[in-house]
Amino acid sequence: MNVIKVDVLQTTHKEIDSIGHNSLASLVYFITFLIFLLQALTGFGMYAAMSNSFFPKLFAWVVPLLGGDMHVRQLHHILMWGFILFAMVHIYLVFYHDYIERRGVTSSMIGGWKFIEEDVIERHDNKTEECPKGG
Repeated sequence: MNVIKVDVLQTTHKEIDSIGHNSLASLVYFITFLIFLLQALTGFGMYAAMSNSFFPKLFAWVVPLLGGDMHVRQLHHILMWGFILFAMVHIYLVFYHDYIERRGVTSSMIGGWKFIEEDVIERHDNKTEECPKGG
């Protein structure tokens, strides 16, 4: 909930000590990957009806499974808008976290270096040591 307060409402409730992605970002990336797979399946499924190539024909089962051409086209269209929305929010948050919060995520991708205060690293290391390891 703190992540949503900081990212969406731009409140400075509490500094979030994370070196990488937070759990909400990880969940969104996982869902985005699933959307990508469904987008590819529906795209190849629609293309199978008009293609003479063997590869798109492998996906001819998608259209009947998902309820016909109109349903598949509509789902494909909705998923497209999901990607557009994701891209807009993603670009906004990239600049927000890099410029406003000075977390250096984007700068590290461009320059190759990420500077983190030592106390943040120590708190992160202490948190991971307190968690029991599964096994």
